Amino acid sequence: MTNQEARSSVNSMKLRPTSRDEFVAHLTKLKEDRFAKRFIAKCDMMKHWDLCIGAWDGDELAGAIVVTISKRKPLVANLQLLHTFYKFRGRGVGSLLCDYALQHAFDNKAEYFRVSAELDAVPFYEKYGFKMICRQKTAQLAMFPLIRPDILENDMDTLDPYIWGQMNRKGKGGCIECFVEYKGVDKF
Repeated sequence: MTNQEARSSVNSMKLRPTSRDEFVAHLTKLKEDRFAKRFIAKCDMMKHWDLCIGAWDGDELAGAIVVTISKRKPLVANLQLLHTFYKFRGRGVGSLLCDYALQHAFDNKAEYFRVSAELDAVPFYEKYGFKMICRQKTAQLAMFPLIRPDILENDMDTLDPYIWGQMNRKGKGGCIECFVEYKGVDKF
């Protein structure tokens, strides 16, 4: 498939709420799709099927995403889950879903955007434009102020104090190695 064919294919996809049953119906036995089972388990555990948005190519589910937005200020959008089915990889489905996530976060007044990426997914997120700022126990973290959905403001030389605090918190979600440094900037 050429790049032009891939763009045309992803442009014809429809984003819509996707149920657990619909997602399960598209499971494959391919090892490249093994994260789909973890997607289901995590979505079940967090009770977030109401937030699941699928990218549909006709009657086929190409991929899905779950984004949450914190209830407390500052509002933080968290990309919880993202899976592109192997058959649809390389066609822009993951990027389409990330575009949706950023727009959704912006429309819901999120001030920050966060993704904790498993190590095998880091190359995808970096290619999309997210900058990993630290290593967590089993993942890498990208977090940045959300100014506009089409601008990934995470190439900053210094970190926002809120982000620095999130990176250095103890326990779940904290970082064990920082890739950027905090230079004491008060607020952007």
